[in-house]
Amino acid sequence: KIPKPSRWDQKWRIILFDIPETQKRLRDVLRTKLQELGLQELQKSVFVYPYECRNEIDFVIELYNARAYVRFIEALHIDNELHLKKKFQLIKS
Repeated sequence: KIPKPSRWDQKWRIILFDIPETQKRLRDVLRTKLQELGLQELQKSVFVYPYECRNEIDFVIELYNARAYVRFIEALHIDNELHLKKKFQLIKS
């Protein structure tokens, strides 16, 4: 579980992965785990979260030995962030 701070720091955490078809099972497991942690799927291999989660993501990546396939980005803006803010209850719908 990822702890939720009392205040959002206005940064998006974006997790991208590109796992080869030969490791489809790893890709499916990673996608499921990110969803279980509360990350929102932005595209098929792109997930987003509004709170600090690097340690938890690093743990999952190491657990599944997926370091070579996963990138972690912090961003200040996403063009459809209004939708994401509603999803994560950062604003009232």
